[in-house]
This record gives sequence, structure tokens and C-alpha cells, in this order.
Amino acid sequence: MSLHGAEVVVIRGPVVESRHSIAVAVADAAGRLVAGCGNPHLVTYLRSSAKPLQALALVETGAVEDFGIQPAEIAVACASHSGEDVHVAAVRSLLRRAGLSEAALNCGVHPPVERESALRILRSGAGPTEVHCNCSGKHAGMLTTCRQLGWDLEGYWRPDHPLQQLLLANVAAMAGLPVGEIAIGVDGCGVPVHGMPLVNMATAFARLADSSGLEEVRQCAAKTVVQAMQAHPYLVAGKGRFDTALMEAARPRVAAKSGAEALFCVALPELGLGLALKVMDGGSRAVAPATMSVLDQLGAVTGEDLEELRNWRRPPVQNVLGQAVGHLEARVALDFC
Repeated sequence: MSLHGAEVVVIRGPVVESRHSIAVAVADAAGRLVAGCGNPHLVTYLRSSAKPLQALALVETGAVEDFGIQPAEIAVACASHSGEDVHVAAVRSLLRRAGLSEAALNCGVHPPVERESALRILRSGAGPTEVHCNCSGKHAGMLTTCRQLGWDLEGYWRPDHPLQQLLLANVAAMAGLPVGEIAIGVDGCGVPVHGMPLVNMATAFARLADSSGLEEVRQCAAKTVVQAMQAHPYLVAGKGRFDTALMEAARPRVAAKSGAEALFCVALPELGLGLALKVMDGGSRAVAPATMSVLDQLGAVTGEDLEELRNWRRPPVQNVLGQAVGHLEARVALDFC
């Protein structure tokens, strides 16, 4: 397999103004590299693309049944949400089901990602709280898992807490790696973040897509998480977000989750494959066109999907007058094994 370089270029008029290098891995549930470009063995952090994998514990521990957790609440546990009212309501609902308050969250505070929601809070004079943090759903899911297992809520975010040890073991198993081979850092919201090769991230998402080789409890959990994301794509991200747009257009063929620093992972249930893509310089504007190019080459999106997602495939470059003065273009050619 001879892996070629890949990039997304920014074209203004007749000139290529900027370039974003891309690395891609496509794997099956057995952990085999099916296709790639750039460096599919690049080691980087899974960041928020880990959230669907971390949410497996919420299902496997029986918390979903015991607390009556709904698919929308599972979806927001997988989310890097935009802090809109619908997201905040889902997080609060998940906390209430476990008998928890917002005070238990330890994810930090920032204004909603979605502009109108942020302005509304600013105008109210109240200010954002931790429930508006894009990771509050994940933290609510973590706290609910602790409550289910009878674990101390204090310090649930620390690497040595039994919850984080459980989540690390789950991520490692899905990625096909020994726990000791996963690099541990600290994510933006304070919990551990997992470093591994792209091909192992793709393997983890392939196992979400095709869980047939997993033990029965995990099979059920994987299907539950994927179906919740597909049923509620708006709760996974929000207004104007690529994760949401892709799943709304192409479900049930995809379940997608973004990560910080321009990482993007996709489970492809109909193909039994997983995709992990990294923009090397962290430039998030290159994620959508690169991902669309890869999905097109895999045959994972139809002509109708492509039409609905055309502005994500070839995003325009606009000036302050709203005029289109250029565009982004993916130059990504997969090498198939």
C-alpha cells in the first residue's frame, strides 16, 4: 500500500492561498486498515470523538434501564453540543433522572457555542453555567454511571477514579489496544483524553458500526448508542454543525462525531467500517470537505445526500459583504489495501 499525501486547499480567485494536510484511516471491525492516505498510523488524541465510546458504560451498567434514560439523553451524553435550549434541557433531564443537580458537574463554564444562545444569555445578565459547556452531556453521563455503580461523585474526572479507569478500558477494547499503549492527556473539560493511532480510532468506530464480533452486552450498548445519535443528530452537535448535518442527511448510513483540533470520526453501519480523519494543523474548516471526499470514495453517501451536503463538500469563501470569492477543495485520494 503506497499512501499518498492529501490536502484541502483554499482557493481565492485563481490562486491556492492556503493548504491543510490531511491524514485518514479507514478500518474494519477486525482492526484491518482498509484504506488511508497521509499517515493512517499517526498518533493523536481522540478528543471528543471518544464520547460515543465513553457512553457505552451508561448502557452496559444498566443505568439506562434503571433510571429510565431516553435516547435523546444518550445522544446528548455523546455530544459536543452548542449550548442551545434543547441541549441544556436534555442535560438537565439526564441529571434529574439520576437524582443529580447541575452543581455536580465539573466540566467548566463557557458561553454557548451557538451565537444566538450566547447573546441571549449575555443580554439576560445571568451568564452561562456549567450546563452550557459543550461537554456537559458527557459529564452528566459520567456522573449517572457513577451513581449507578455506587461510586463517589467527588473527583469523577480524575484519571485514577474508577469511572475513568472503566472508560479507559472500554476505549482500549474498542480500539483494539492494550490499556498501557494509550497515551493519557487532559481534555478541555478536565477529564482524561486518549492518544492512539488513527487506525485504532477507525477500528473503534468500525466496532460501533459492526458490533457483531463483540460480547452480547457490548453489542447491545453499541447499537443503542449509534441509534440514539442517528435518531437525535441535533443533540449531538447543533445548528450549523457538520456532525448534525451529515447525520441528518445520511442516516442510518452514518454516525459521526467531531473532536477538537480538527479530528473527525465516523461509523458506517452499512459498510461495517470506521473512519478517522485528522487535519494536521487543527484547521477545522478543512474537516467537512475532506470527510465528504472520503465518504464519496467509500460509496457511503448517495447522490441525494451529496446534493443536500453540497455546501459542506465545497464550502465557499466569503468576504464581509457576503460575496463568494473562493472555495475550499479537497484533494484527497484514498489508497485501498
